Amino acid sequence: MATPFMEHPSGEFDSAVDAMADAIRRLRALPEWSEWITFCAQGMGHRMDSYHMAEIRVRRDELELDKPLDVKAIIKRAGVPESALNPIGANYSIRQASPDEAAKVMNAVFRNVLGIRPHTGEGDDYAIGAEW
Repeated sequence: MATPFMEHPSGEFDSAVDAMADAIRRLRALPEWSEWITFCAQGMGHRMDSYHMAEIRVRRDELELDKPLDVKAIIKRAGVPESALNPIGANYSIRQASPDEAAKVMNAVFRNVLGIRPHTGEGDDYAIGAEW
């Protein structure tokens, strides 16, 4: 079985946002990025002892989600410039965002649109991974 492209927590990053920024940086450095990669976040479900998972698919700085986004609300929650997130057809572009800004956008989507929230007692962070 192939290892994930990115996993957090692994001890390598301080937060899910830091892990996603590093993954975006490494993805953009690839000579070719034609395959979709899935970022999967895991947080607390409806009960303290349950889990909730959510996914964002990414290819060449294009985000694909199952839900539409309120772009202005995500930009505001992420604290990034308006250029960091743009609709393109049914998907969204983060091409003009720095890796850190792209990670903040994805964090805002995971938390505010897809319902990811940290488990009680684990601070303000959540688990995240990226796999081809």
